[in-house]
Amino acid sequence: MFRVTIDAFSGRPNPSWIVDNDEDAQEVLRAIAGQREIISKPDEGFDGLGYRGMHIQLFGDDSAEDFDLPTSFAFANGTGENPRQGVEIAARLIESMTRYDGIVLPEHQSTPIDESIQKLMLEQLRLYEKNPPKLLPRPPFPVFRRRRITVRDERCDQCAIELSRFNPGFWNNNSFVRQNNNCYNYARNWRTDTFAQPGRASKCYPYPMACSDVVNAALCDGLVHRCECLPDSEYPRRFVALVVAPGYDYHWYRKQIGNFWGHKPGGTPAKNTDNSSVIITNPETCNRGPYTDFCGYFYAGKSVKII
Repeated sequence: MFRVTIDAFSGRPNPSWIVDNDEDAQEVLRAIAGQREIISKPDEGFDGLGYRGMHIQLFGDDSAEDFDLPTSFAFANGTGENPRQGVEIAARLIESMTRYDGIVLPEHQSTPIDESIQKLMLEQLRLYEKNPPKLLPRPPFPVFRRRRITVRDERCDQCAIELSRFNPGFWNNNSFVRQNNNCYNYARNWRTDTFAQPGRASKCYPYPMACSDVVNAALCDGLVHRCECLPDSEYPRRFVALVVAPGYDYHWYRKQIGNFWGHKPGGTPAKNTDNSSVIITNPETCNRGPYTDFCGYFYAGKSVKII
């Protein structure tokens, strides 16, 4: 028995399920053990927007010993000399995922293990197989002394906003914090350890995933459209941008000191680069992978509540 997670989402919880059929589980583990070169640590590999790999978590140390595998590992995630290795095992797992909806996980409320998710994940896996991501070196993180500054929005100069210095260590250095906070937490600059969802605090959760749905949920939480100026009582007022992967997920960015944007794709590290490892100076034109729909800019004041 083991848990499978497809690391692919930024806002919603990743698709995850438990393979509780011993025969099926042993067949998969045997196939993986037969090509151990495909596996890596869960925090290695591609960490941008879109499909990032398959994660396996074993539930018993006897399984790990039987197959000589780590208790937690990833594969088909862009690592190794041949990143396409392991794709067929990944496809086999995704094709069988709907058989394992009998064990209901908390994540299933936001991300059901159904045929629509299955189809989307198979499409993303095949795109990955066709064009595996390149693991490019990132530019060094910029260092700024000032913690936060107040500036005027260049498009709406009557509106004041606050820009914070880029501080990825706050989100990345502790694995629990990294795994339990997502792009919405980062945009609001508020750690909740709940993988915060737009509209969950205000009971306006968006589904299906489209710009209009996620925008409405965020407005229910207290965000406002760009150029709807917030008073000084809302300090600090974050300047954020929203994009959507039509039909299945959303992603947020936050502007930082230095005229660039930071973001945090799901449970992966916070960063200031796009899918091409280029510093993000414009979220409308950067490489966003499958997050093709740009939904607009917003302000998030201190009264915005997220959970």
